[in-house]
Amino acid sequence: MEKRNCIEIEAVSPNSIAADLDIESGDKLMSINGMPIRDYIDYKFLVTDLYLEVLIKKSNGEEWLLEIEKDYDEDLGLEFSDIIYDGLKKCNNNCLFCFVNQSPPGLRRTLNLKDDDYRFSFLQGSYITLTNLRAKDFERIKRMHLSPLYISIHTTNPKLRVKMLRNKKAGKVLDRLKDLAEFGIEFHTQIVLCPNLNDGEELDRTVQDLDELASAVKSLAVVPVGLTKFRDELYDLRSFTKDEAKQVVAQVEDWQQKLGQQQGGNYLYLADEFYLLAEQPLPEAEAYDGFPQLENGVGMVRLFWDQFAEVEDELPDTIEEEKKFTLVTGELGEKALRPVVARLNEIRNLVVELLVVPNNFFGREVTVTGLLTGKDIIKKIREEEVTGRVILPEILLNDDGLFIDDLKLEELEAEFDYLEFILVANNASDLTNELINN
Repeated sequence: MEKRNCIEIEAVSPNSIAADLDIESGDKLMSINGMPIRDYIDYKFLVTDLYLEVLIKKSNGEEWLLEIEKDYDEDLGLEFSDIIYDGLKKCNNNCLFCFVNQSPPGLRRTLNLKDDDYRFSFLQGSYITLTNLRAKDFERIKRMHLSPLYISIHTTNPKLRVKMLRNKKAGKVLDRLKDLAEFGIEFHTQIVLCPNLNDGEELDRTVQDLDELASAVKSLAVVPVGLTKFRDELYDLRSFTKDEAKQVVAQVEDWQQKLGQQQGGNYLYLADEFYLLAEQPLPEAEAYDGFPQLENGVGMVRLFWDQFAEVEDELPDTIEEEKKFTLVTGELGEKALRPVVARLNEIRNLVVELLVVPNNFFGREVTVTGLLTGKDIIKKIREEEVTGRVILPEILLNDDGLFIDDLKLEELEAEFDYLEFILVANNASDLTNELINN
């Protein structure tokens, strides 16, 4: 049986070194300079040498040992479908708030994978807990300077972190961070905040502890726990109330003021959901310092509003052809889109409506647009008797055109042959361009 770290080549860049040597899609990369390749990090490190011996296994079974002389910064031109070649490092925690543990049947298989792989953290920004890293993993991170990493903290209280992650190795996170910081490793961090668990005084303690490592902490996001309706026999958790969200906003703003007065400036940010739940104003764009935690739902609404403000002055007073659009969104997205839709409806001959889809699949407490299923969207379209053109945010689909419940876009379209479905990127510029010009 062929070893896992024989890496299949998905594509070869035209006019590259690999193309000149007749390496083709479907061939396999076996080693570089006699070294097996565990992951894309190894590949990028090894190809920096000026002289390479590259072992290729052709699709017909032949093995080619290619001798290559190249510049330091010259790539071979190989593309791979995966970035990990020796097996995924899986999560060995059993977190009290784990979203995967709350998943219903019928979910896309890849969404049930619980990875905790530091390679994904470095290469793609996935969050890790550091609980499954061996001594040689830490040594590699420091030796190869794999920075920044994305690390889930949740709390720096050792006993509480062991409880929350249900892993006896979880309590040493602060020591791990200090060790990495001494070697120049920086990190983006997050806290999944749970009422009556790691909030209040525990949140103060965590922020205070991390402030001792401020030179290494590039950002710290505080995000609310996400709960589905599938929590039978799981730890008793609940969502934040409006009043509790107000308290969190006030607490974080106090810390932001303190941190902002220090030499390195503020690095603590709060998820949009807290402001919207508390009905508090969102910070201005400058407060997000380049939006380092955008993927965590931190600053997305402000960025969208500011993008819309940039194009608002260019909006016409009227359009020639009458148009009607329906924008699909989740219950949280409605709060961000309402003022934008109101302004768009001031344009003569343009009608824009919101289709706010409740999440029956995961439960009504899940309100983000990206977790809406195709079936829930179908149900809501039928209930509201939608007509005209329907705008779908691209975040609803993966690269294969599947909704989170594996429904294909084509299957959705087949349900409503009288509707036109349009995919639009999650930014105000593309949205307004589609509504006005297309």
